[in-house]
Amino acid sequence: MGARGPRQKLPKLARLEGNPGKRAELPDFGIEAAGEVFVPDHLHEDAQICIEVIKLSMPPGVYAKIDSYLLAAFATAWALHKQAAHAISAPEFEHVVVNRRTGSEQPNAWIKILNSQAEKLASLGDRLGLDPRARAGLKLPAERPVSKFSGLLGQPGSSASSRH
Repeated sequence: MGARGPRQKLPKLARLEGNPGKRAELPDFGIEAAGEVFVPDHLHEDAQICIEVIKLSMPPGVYAKIDSYLLAAFATAWALHKQAAHAISAPEFEHVVVNRRTGSEQPNAWIKILNSQAEKLASLGDRLGLDPRARAGLKLPAERPVSKFSGLLGQPGSSASSRH
């Protein structure tokens, strides 16, 4: 059985949110993975595009190389979901089919595939921080405006030191 309570946010997302309650410094979240996300060559073209879209949609450094495998699972689920959605939207699609062995009617297998992949997308998307709730509080750190007093003591980057 899993841990109780809401799942912790991804460390990078928590840091980007900042410290709105002015609490003590945010805790260190442990080991930080390194490297850039890669797109596996063996994935279907739709899945590869899905990973590229995710990479471009999230702030830099949110995902690391090790996250490529979970992103590949998410992207594959999305590609299968897309394929099922196309099959279901075809004009000749039959929602109920006859089982050849038993002769009984049953829902078309594409409907089961569509629903199964939607569940996987929701579960993996939550783990990857891809749902709207995870992004709602996401704020990028704002750049501080330069103070009119900066450089009075000859600090680097000051306007006083660049005049001479």
